[in-house]
Amino acid sequence: MRRAAVPFAALALLAGCMETGAGAGTGGFAFSRAAPQRIAVSDATVVVVGPPGYCIDRRASSDRAEGAFVLLANCAALGGGTGAVPPVPAILTATVAKEAAPARPAARAALLRRYFASEAGRAALARDGRAASVTILETRNGDGLFLLHARDTSAGRDAGLRDDYWRAIFEVNGRVVTASVLPFEARPISDATALALLQGLAGRTRAASAAADGQDA
Repeated sequence: MRRAAVPFAALALLAGCMETGAGAGTGGFAFSRAAPQRIAVSDATVVVVGPPGYCIDRRASSDRAEGAFVLLANCAALGGGTGAVPPVPAILTATVAKEAAPARPAARAALLRRYFASEAGRAALARDGRAASVTILETRNGDGLFLLHARDTSAGRDAGLRDDYWRAIFEVNGRVVTASVLPFEARPISDATALALLQGLAGRTRAASAAADGQDA
């Protein structure tokens, strides 16, 4: 269990390394046109689908050998979908690890909780790599999601975004997926709203990925 903790947490934390510096534009992110509402990544094993009003920023997203990163934002701002505006202003991200998820899903929550409580886990979350920069505010577990609320006071946060965020870690077709909700400073949202966004993203992604997997079978 101890040997498995660091590799699994490292996969789960890919989003922490990739969420910042997405480019210039609104809130520090670069927006592209004609954004889709879903995208298949990681050899089409995972289909990321955001909640209503959120579309994929293809220019800020990537699908590489080392893993996939997807950024979702306001459909109207991205020029995608029906031009719908999300009821909740925020940036959403999803990261898919290239490695397969470890076995024994029932043990993952305890494994992750211990890791993120450790100095190594908090350092891995921090943009500056310093454990002292990160405070774990809360963790939860349910419906196959490990949920983490953290505050990162490291320098270099994207302009306009808060220093705290909610993150969900879950499995889709054997891959570890990490989803995050990044609220805006000027438009704070409640914990319940952030969790609803994560649950919506996770649920839609699981359903779309299951359907895609069934078609390939």
